[in-house]
Amino acid sequence: MTHYTELSPQEKGKILAYMKNFNPAQIARKMGRDPTTICRFIDKYKKTGKTENLPRSGRPSALNDNEKNAHSLMKLLKIDILYDAGIHSHVAAKKPFISKRHASARISWCEKYKEKTARDWAQVIFSDESSIEIGKHGRKSVMVWGCFAGGIKGPLIFCDENKEGNEKINSNTYVRILNKHLHPFHHTVCKLTGRAASFQQDNAPIHTAKITKDWLKKNKIAIIDWPANSPDLNLIENIWKQLKDNIQSREVFPRTVGELKATLSEEWENLDCSIFEEVVVSMPQRINAVLEAKGGPTHY
Repeated sequence: MTHYTELSPQEKGKILAYMKNFNPAQIARKMGRDPTTICRFIDKYKKTGKTENLPRSGRPSALNDNEKNAHSLMKLLKIDILYDAGIHSHVAAKKPFISKRHASARISWCEKYKEKTARDWAQVIFSDESSIEIGKHGRKSVMVWGCFAGGIKGPLIFCDENKEGNEKINSNTYVRILNKHLHPFHHTVCKLTGRAASFQQDNAPIHTAKITKDWLKKNKIAIIDWPANSPDLNLIENIWKQLKDNIQSREVFPRTVGELKATLSEEWENLDCSIFEEVVVSMPQRINAVLEAKGGPTHY
């Protein structure tokens, strides 16, 4: 048996934003709410146009088919998604589950590196992949790989453009990216700073595959060991969020994969080097936060 439950102003705002591209059942699944509750709210809105308890600027006068107004509503209600024509950011909003074993490993790692200064961390090339989906119906995803060291911005690479044939994005794809892009960037960092640089990557299977390890060893690129389930320690996660926030703030959203790639490249190019420097400075504080949390998740 289903029951109607009250919706908060934030939830009502989300429903109104989602209505443009999703049906009530899909909205209910996305929000984790009972479909009856969603349907009743939508029916009431369609009949009366009333949205009680929403901020005045988010009421019907700001809600129509105009994409700018829908986008303004989401910004007003602080809906943290890249959304228009079905664009979604796949940065996890929830903190990862950290087992006792992982917490212990995080503590050990932080104890090992707690004496490193921000200057030391500026010699670490932080890297990772990130994925964004686009499309109202048959969604397509764009996966990117990026890196940086200190205030030196590395390239933003589209993983699918490094595949061969019909292969999925795998360790072979990853090694091609490292060979084409990490190798010259590593050389650049060392040359510009006059110091050795190490490489950071998380424990994703394509990162720990034998072919990847062999490539790194062959090319004499030192890697820094990394604790599992530690996105709060990986500085590039903050860069991904900034990149996607910048796309979300644009007046016109990309609607195709090609447009999304062009937008991502443009916004990556526009990222100021000071943003990278700022997150590097926070690394000692992040380590202290993990130790204070006894290996648990932090606010970073």
